[in-house]
Amino acid sequence: MEPFLKISVKALLLVFSFCLFTSCYSVRIVSTKGAPMPPDEMTRDDWYRDKMVVELDTVIKAGITTDDITFRVLKEGCETGKLFSIEYKNTFGGSLLYLVTLGKKRKVKLRYVCMKPED
Repeated sequence: MEPFLKISVKALLLVFSFCLFTSCYSVRIVSTKGAPMPPDEMTRDDWYRDKMVVELDTVIKAGITTDDITFRVLKEGCETGKLFSIEYKNTFGGSLLYLVTLGKKRKVKLRYVCMKPED
């Protein structure tokens, strides 16, 4: 009976690891026209190091009858109202919330960069 217990614990850990790694992903959409808004100060070392980034952690309410999901661009972070790039990130916690609420809510992280105003 003990070898079966070892195999089942290993199998559960393998399934949990697979679910953990496949549920974390991000999608970034970048414009090919225009220039990103420069930051006030350079404090980052990632892809956003020379861009002014607005980050949002939000919960999306969705359901069977939801056709689309709309986000409003914050005015204080984006004077032009035009987006240079947007990144949508889903995490394991967001996927668990989606499962627990039976698909009605999902927690996501959004990052967007506004376009520089035209001179």
